[in-house]
Amino acid sequence: MIVNSDWLKPKIKPYLHQISQDCIAEIAVYIESNDIEEVDCDTCIIMQEVLCDEIEDIEFFDFAIDNLEELLSYIAQGNLNIRIHRDITGEMWFGVG
Repeated sequence: MIVNSDWLKPKIKPYLHQISQDCIAEIAVYIESNDIEEVDCDTCIIMQEVLCDEIEDIEFFDFAIDNLEELLSYIAQGNLNIRIHRDITGEMWFGVG
């Protein structure tokens, strides 16, 4: 009989994170009232707080913060279906559409 409960837990990391419509809407409101061409420290802190509430996986969160300008540009273009993908090698990218 197996008694180690960790043995039953999958070790597979998630390979996709869909950014919610609520999160995108919250960021879009901020973008509309600010110039996204100049991302300053205050903008980064606000976006970090919004994304921290949205993304639980630390690697997805770090990717989103490291690529914040790219994410903001997708939102500014009106993309409402934004995902963060991770392949089996750990490479990550945004998927839109």
